[in-house]
Amino acid sequence: MRVVELACFEVRSRVFSDDSYVMSGGRVVDQLISTVVRARADDGTVGFGETCTLGGNYLDGFPGSVKASVAELAPAVLACDAFEPGVLVSAMDRELRGHLAGKSAIDIALWDLRGKLLQQPVARLLGGVKQSTFGTFTAIGMGAPAEMAAKVRDNADVGFRQWQLKLGDDPLEDAARVHATLAALPDDSTFLTSDANRGWSVAQALRFLSAVQGVDTYLEQPCETLAELALVRARTALPMIVDESVRDTSDLVAAIGLGCAQGLNLKPSRVGGLTKAARLRDLAEASGVMLLVDEPMGGDLATAALAQLSATIDPDRFLSTSYFSHEGMPLSYGASDSVLPGMAFEDGAITWKDVPGLGVEIDESLLGDPIAVFTR
Repeated sequence: MRVVELACFEVRSRVFSDDSYVMSGGRVVDQLISTVVRARADDGTVGFGETCTLGGNYLDGFPGSVKASVAELAPAVLACDAFEPGVLVSAMDRELRGHLAGKSAIDIALWDLRGKLLQQPVARLLGGVKQSTFGTFTAIGMGAPAEMAAKVRDNADVGFRQWQLKLGDDPLEDAARVHATLAALPDDSTFLTSDANRGWSVAQALRFLSAVQGVDTYLEQPCETLAELALVRARTALPMIVDESVRDTSDLVAAIGLGCAQGLNLKPSRVGGLTKAARLRDLAEASGVMLLVDEPMGGDLATAALAQLSATIDPDRFLSTSYFSHEGMPLSYGASDSVLPGMAFEDGAITWKDVPGLGVEIDESLLGDPIAVFTR
């Protein structure tokens, strides 16, 4: 089965209805831009994939580079068989070094297409369903301690019991943020990670750790490099999650060898799509590394891809996954909840359902006109 057409769409939406999303290094995101790829097979069946880079200074890419990557890769993709994911990712890597965010949108669209052609959910094609109900976390953007505590309470009302705190500012102020949010966490909360997004030096990370002694939290990507992470990990009993430092299996092998990968934040858009994410999943599970399944941001397609990947993970190795729609993100870019037949969200958890492909129904009229179309 051949892919006969690739189309690329740009979808814009705000992160929250009345707020901005703040991370370390003074990074502020007011508006999200997702790149959506539609792949059409020669029988007319279509699959969709999405990448959201969270602006231009988080991933190694930005919305414009994602669109340019799709254009550059289109001839190689249109020459591949839709049923050969390994051949597809190898062809894209031969054609273009890096640019993993653009490759991810294409790869996920092809998984959605395969699932629909075979009448199978993507999770089953990625290795099988090991869990059908699993918890989700919400990210609390950096702000004043009282503001972050208020956001925790608001999200607790939605049902969330798993949390990611955005830090990476002055380490003592960050510690104050943690203590303020701890006071607001529901007693039955089950997971907390303190995510500095590479914002600290080793010295700053150690000051933060000294100020949060006794707090039950993962420490997520506190510094830029694996060498720095190893120095910090050697001085704390807290488990560490690697995120931006891991783009491929060799990075994860290095992080495991350095002792700084008790967990992995696995983002398909950072590693090149679901095909490569599944390879990292297998390596992590075999090595005893816990998995947090995430994306920078996105809409229904991003949420659905994460749910399919999460369903394939051993519950004993699983921490949590993202669910974006509660944050004011549009459901399928403006449609109703009925467009997510592949999952149900309730009380902070996703229940996976046996639906072909990613389990999302896209009303293409909501995407607008494609910004580019590529044909064989």
